[in-house]
Amino acid sequence: MATITKDDFQIWYDDNPVTKWVFAAIEKAALAQSESWMETSWGSGVADPAELAVLRARADAYRALFETPFERWQEMNGEGDDS
Repeated sequence: MATITKDDFQIWYDDNPVTKWVFAAIEKAALAQSESWMETSWGSGVADPAELAVLRARADAYRALFETPFERWQEMNGEGDDS
């Protein structure tokens, strides 16, 4: 696997149109979780805490994809801070 530097990551994160496109879809998916919660709880009149936990966890997971900093990705890949 290629070694990715912090500069490589920032270019991909900030300037790549595919990245922006994917991140926009991820954000829409995260927002859909809160919309689903509103539809479910408002429509049924039942605020199920387990369902809220699932939807919130899913939204958090989506957002973590673009909120995770380079250093954490590096750590998860078992790499040192060589940048």
